[in-house]
Amino acid sequence: MLDRYLRLLGLMRKHWPIAAVTFASVTALTGFRVLVPFLTGEAVNDVVGRAPISSISMVALEVVAVSAASAAFSFGLSYGGQALGQKMIYDLRNMIFTSIQSQSFSFHDKNETGQLMSRATGDVEAVRRFVAFGWGQLLSNVFLVGGVVVSLVFLNLYLASVVAVVFPLILLLSWRFSQTQGPFWRLTRKNYGAMNTVLQQNVAGARIVRSFSAEEGEVSRFAATNQAYRDGIVGSSAVRAIYTPLLSLVISVDLAALYYFGGGPVIAKTISIGDLVAAANLLALLGGPSRFLGQLILIGQNGMAGFDRILEVIDAEAEVKDRPGALPLTGARGDIRFEGVRFGYGKGREVLKGIDLEVPAGQVVAFVGVSGSGKTTMANLVPRFYDVASGSVKIDRKDVRDLTLKSLRASVGLVSQDIFLFSATIRENVCYGKADASKEEVERACRLANADEFIERYPEKYETRVGERGVTLSGGQKQRIAIARTLLMDPRILILDDSLSSVDAGTEYAIGEALKEVIRGRTTIIITQRLATLRLAKRIVVFEAGKVVEQGTHEELLRLNGAYARLYLSQYAPQDVTEEERDPR
Repeated sequence: MLDRYLRLLGLMRKHWPIAAVTFASVTALTGFRVLVPFLTGEAVNDVVGRAPISSISMVALEVVAVSAASAAFSFGLSYGGQALGQKMIYDLRNMIFTSIQSQSFSFHDKNETGQLMSRATGDVEAVRRFVAFGWGQLLSNVFLVGGVVVSLVFLNLYLASVVAVVFPLILLLSWRFSQTQGPFWRLTRKNYGAMNTVLQQNVAGARIVRSFSAEEGEVSRFAATNQAYRDGIVGSSAVRAIYTPLLSLVISVDLAALYYFGGGPVIAKTISIGDLVAAANLLALLGGPSRFLGQLILIGQNGMAGFDRILEVIDAEAEVKDRPGALPLTGARGDIRFEGVRFGYGKGREVLKGIDLEVPAGQVVAFVGVSGSGKTTMANLVPRFYDVASGSVKIDRKDVRDLTLKSLRASVGLVSQDIFLFSATIRENVCYGKADASKEEVERACRLANADEFIERYPEKYETRVGERGVTLSGGQKQRIAIARTLLMDPRILILDDSLSSVDAGTEYAIGEALKEVIRGRTTIIITQRLATLRLAKRIVVFEAGKVVEQGTHEELLRLNGAYARLYLSQYAPQDVTEEERDPR
């Protein structure tokens, strides 16, 4: 547990000037706050002893001066805490985002988007509140308790001993209270993430929810996560409602004991009335911390629970990363070899089972098979979206694990079925991987992808904004922009993962004709359920249950009358129409 606080202090160290101002303000403020009861006691003694009015006036001026100084240092504490909090969450957000960007695909397979978003928003905000307000106030109250104890000892040992009898009970209750809050807030931060997940999924999948008339079910699901979040906070508040008044009661009892056991010595004149008043005022200073202790512990536990969840992301080790001494892939020819490749997404879920396969440089190969046969997983190993469990994937006889990720992925272009476009212009989306591309390069890539024909119909053409996830475009239009985006990078290896699944037959034929020019000389892997796209391939590789069961041309595989023939008759044959039917021009 201590290491979490040390990590937080480590983040503060970067902004040590502001932290030093905050610490100095806390120290000075504590000194001035415990000084006021001494001045009050002195004033009482002066009044009782009928001291000259000048002496009383001097004490009054001292009280005003101390109060003014306290106000100045209160500003330093407040400003320093807020500035430190904002600077630290700026660092934390950047660290979270950088960590997410560096993670492997397997990390995103295991972590829900809503949970990750809640770490970068709600959890970071919880840490900010703790650093900006809770940390300074907790430090101030700890210093104040210490200051009160030291001042009482300095003032009068007898009065200090009276207070000391009950003081351990105050510390015990405070400690027990802090221990009860931790579990509540760890669960609350988790429930907040779950609620965010439901919200994010429903916003992203709004069309699916509406199309299946599932609104009532989703409302109930959100209400359940919202209720769990609410109940956690209510549970924490119930505990606070018990401990806060109890602490105030203990301090009041201690104050009553101070007056009772201190009254006799005052009457006997062995202790001055001013010392008793000063001791009572010092003890009264603990009333503030006791009243706000619940809130401060709540902020502290909430902040540290959020910090724990943030550290889970920041400290996550990327499964796929550059090896020490990794070399850049330069002048790639594009020869791909799979040697004894085995891979699975988890224990007992082996997807690829010892595959040996070669795709010579410049060859166009199609991967086909039923859903779940392993064809897409096989293609994802080329750019190292995942690493093999055993065996190797090689490009130009170099193990991809010995190459830098940046150079490898710059040489491998991927167009997948699941297209993501940013809420930006068409030009910005096409240029995403090559921001300095010229106008001519962008337009040529769009022509090759057969995207120019619909882009030119927009009034703003390439400056047309496509909306979040390309919502203003059809599925086929989004796929053509995604193809243009990949072609602009001019990759040596091209992977088309069912990338023409959302276009109509005529558009598919037109794009296919354009792709004939694009794929010439490139090593190309085509994963498709469409016959027109399949015809671009010179060789077809058939996957079944994680193994390569057949290879050859379309005609050769049909003659075998095996897995490909069965797949063709069930999925591809209905698409087998003539080119004249596809292109009536």
